Amino acid sequence: MTNRWLNLLETHVEKGILGLAAAFMVFMLWTYMIRSPNKVPYDNRELGPRELSETLKRDADDLDRALRQATAEPAQVEEFADELRKQHAEGIFASAAEESGLELEPELPRAATFGRPIVVPGLEESQESPKSIVLVTPLKPSPPKLRTGRSLVLRQQIEIAAPGETPESGAEAAATPSEVGWVSVAAYFDKAAQYNEMIKAGYAPYRSKAYVVGVDVQRQEMLSTGEFSDWQDLAPGKAEPKIDLPDPVFDDKTGELTNKDEIRQTFQLVKDEQPLLMQPPFYVVEAGDFWEVPPLAGYEDDTGDEAEEEPPAFAREGGRFAGAAPGAPEGRFGGAGRRPPTGSPRGSVRSGRMAGGERGAGASFGGSSRDDEARKREARRQIRADITQAKKLLGQKEYDQALSLAESVTRSEFATRGNVRTADDIVKAARRALKRESGRATARAERQDVELITHPETEQPAVWFHDDTVEAGKTYRYRTRVKLWNRYVGQLRPMKDPQQAKQSIVRGEWSFPSDPITVTPSTYFFFSGAQQSDQTASVDAWKWRKGRWFKQRFDVTVGDVVGEVRRGIKTGEYDAAGNEVKSDIDFTTGAVVLDLRFDEPIKDRWPGKDGVFTYRDKTSPVMIYLDP
Repeated sequence: MTNRWLNLLETHVEKGILGLAAAFMVFMLWTYMIRSPNKVPYDNRELGPRELSETLKRDADDLDRALRQATAEPAQVEEFADELRKQHAEGIFASAAEESGLELEPELPRAATFGRPIVVPGLEESQESPKSIVLVTPLKPSPPKLRTGRSLVLRQQIEIAAPGETPESGAEAAATPSEVGWVSVAAYFDKAAQYNEMIKAGYAPYRSKAYVVGVDVQRQEMLSTGEFSDWQDLAPGKAEPKIDLPDPVFDDKTGELTNKDEIRQTFQLVKDEQPLLMQPPFYVVEAGDFWEVPPLAGYEDDTGDEAEEEPPAFAREGGRFAGAAPGAPEGRFGGAGRRPPTGSPRGSVRSGRMAGGERGAGASFGGSSRDDEARKREARRQIRADITQAKKLLGQKEYDQALSLAESVTRSEFATRGNVRTADDIVKAARRALKRESGRATARAERQDVELITHPETEQPAVWFHDDTVEAGKTYRYRTRVKLWNRYVGQLRPMKDPQQAKQSIVRGEWSFPSDPITVTPSTYFFFSGAQQSDQTASVDAWKWRKGRWFKQRFDVTVGDVVGEVRRGIKTGEYDAAGNEVKSDIDFTTGAVVLDLRFDEPIKDRWPGKDGVFTYRDKTSPVMIYLDP
């Protein structure tokens, strides 16, 4: 039985192996040829090679488009100041600060003595209770002090702008000189007292320092009745620096300050330009009165070269008319035969120099020899040539050489009185021109490097204003108030009245009025005599022009206006050829002659002993006129 099965197995074993091989071949054909050979799981699916490739490409394209169109969300980084406050309020410093009573200050200490304070922005607001702050009105300044003058100036305005911004005004050299009468109004402002008032009102210490942005000024004019007019506001002119002060702008929906950067930048300008805003410089003076600080208490201006300026010609001798107020009898009516002196101001000096010593009359001119006469003639010929050359140099703007040559003439022992007078005029003109050129060159540098003028004892800084809208001969008085930067501008939260946070400046209280001051007139006239034969009077009229006084005599009768335009007046200026420039000058005073009396009885006062005066009866011509 066993052998039969073995024989059967041996007979069919080859067929079995062939059958298994055929089955394996069929399986391989089905698996690798009929059916897809490999699939891999992807995105929860079984994918073959072709499907996988297409799917990967499609997904890669989608990812690329998404990356290109994606926008990054802004990173929320906490500001350092907020983090610093949070650490002191919640961090490891909280318990120590609570036990010691020490809190984080708005201004951190500095390791070095230079640089700006390290401020923690926002800390002062967090220390103040909401709706608790009321703005403090700036304190009134001291009663103003005044100074007046008349000058030929370059009316160029200073514009305060942020770094990188170009002012709208042109170059200073392009300004046209103009003649102005002016009054400067100055007062002291107690910034220390203002600080204390702010602290008492609950201001954060960081916001209690006062910064001045300017002053408001009002003036009164004296009327013909002797009373003063109502107070009138003065608009800032070109003598005051120009700075744009924006008001805060808030979003209607959120209440957020939208021009915060502009407000912050303007405040920085105000801080940096305090000397310019508190004490603006005067115009560059071409001729006339050079500006000086008004006579503030405890302060005396170092006048320097200005102290050498001579008074008007009619006030150099016999000081009866010097400083007299226009319209006053002593200043405008001199009596019969009285008129301003006209001699050379150097005459007495030169006479004294020639009176004795080695330069006296005997030493220089006492001999009668032909050599002395020849030397004198040659010296005077050279003096005339030097004066002619000095005039040419002055016209050619060679001021240093003209000054040197003219001064040598004034020192010459052979110069006549007329030579000295002419040389003196050249010296003064050359010095004025040199000062003018120096002023132009240094004005801008001085504006940027200026030290505040303060009271020598209290250290209160001065503030001032230049009024160049005054009229010659009129009398005014002034009052002023300070304008401060609002330290809570844009800060709605701490303000009791939110409207107070919507203004950039805070105006203070008005000062007490100043003493009256009379503006320097541009025209004077003096009654010098009368002629009964033709019913006329002689009047000397003086006119200010480019820093010099010019005189002309007029014969007037009842109904005439004193003065008129005179043509071809020598101006004391010279062209490049050395010829003196002539110009038309208006001597019109506006005064109208009402009556002339030729033998009016008067009491003539004569000085006596021990200050006692005696009076004598006499007659004098009298002119009655309408004062303009």
